[in-house]
Amino acid sequence: MGWAVSTQEVSAGDVIIARLHGEACWDCGAVGSPLVPAGDVTVRGSEATWPIKRCVTGHSDTSGAQL
Repeated sequence: MGWAVSTQEVSAGDVIIARLHGEACWDCGAVGSPLVPAGDVTVRGSEATWPIKRCVTGHSDTSGAQL
């Protein structure tokens, strides 16, 4: 399965730190599942980018995912 890698911008208050550091799935927050690279995010007002990860199994619809 291929993954679309992209960069998105988020507000610092809208994201859980484990997701921002790639320690949890960006979409669902799982920490016990195998994770794969899913792109980068930039915190609004900063130039730093953070690599994020998603569950290997993927998610059918991530549009409503909570950060």
